[in-house]
Amino acid sequence: MNEIVKYDAGYEVELLSLLKSEPDWNSFTAADALESFKSALLNSETFIYKSDNVVYGYIRALVDAFGVYISELYVAPSIRNKGFGKALLATIKDQHPDQEVYVLSDENLYYQKLGCKRVGSVFQI
Repeated sequence: MNEIVKYDAGYEVELLSLLKSEPDWNSFTAADALESFKSALLNSETFIYKSDNVVYGYIRALVDAFGVYISELYVAPSIRNKGFGKALLATIKDQHPDQEVYVLSDENLYYQKLGCKRVGSVFQI
């Protein structure tokens, strides 16, 4: 069963293990950043994508009175291109229907493919 759930510390070990397998995510999982990242996961709006109780991805957003800012979106390579990243983005948008949602990313082609609108150096969902 596929589901998106609110992140809590119970997902920490599995999520970190998943991210540590990806060299591009070292800036979050390196020893000198790890405690800050763990705190950020808990103190931001974070959701987990899981299937059959296995974590395959997550999204983390910063929320304030001016908007919602997607900081990270990750989907495991084995399940990419199946709409799960889009579903995680929709979850954040659904949580904040009256606010603009922006993506802080360098994955421009992905967000262009989803039809997101470029606003300066970010994308608007």
